[in-house]
Amino acid sequence: MNRKNDCVFCRVINGDEQAYVVYDDVNVIAFLDRYPIAPGHTLIVTKEHYRDFLAIPSDSLAHLSNITKKVATAVQAAMSADGIRIFTNVGKSAGQVIFHVHIHVLPAWEHEPVFSSFRKRMNITHDYAINISEAIKEEILNLS
Repeated sequence: MNRKNDCVFCRVINGDEQAYVVYDDVNVIAFLDRYPIAPGHTLIVTKEHYRDFLAIPSDSLAHLSNITKKVATAVQAAMSADGIRIFTNVGKSAGQVIFHVHIHVLPAWEHEPVFSSFRKRMNITHDYAINISEAIKEEILNLS
């Protein structure tokens, strides 16, 4: 698989960067966002390095979509969320910061404002990440 050393997601895939992984298979990995917009904010990343969503081949996109649905279902259940946002950014002008295709799964609650992403993003703590990642992994196992 094509992996780049200057890409933080490729370093996670290679095991050179710490991540709180909730799902892992031969093509895709899912882990908690290090600077979450909301509790349970999870990223689904292709193991093959593609610049963005538009660059991913259709056969890989189908698998990414299936895993995104599975992870999103688990995140919603684990976080007792009323809803879920699933999105990706393509290009710097659209807010893409890491140029490796990834899907954001963001739980939402009725009491939260729709644009709650405007609050300051903080680095997650180890205990927080362990508790949430274990809850999401448990829900993924329940779906299998």
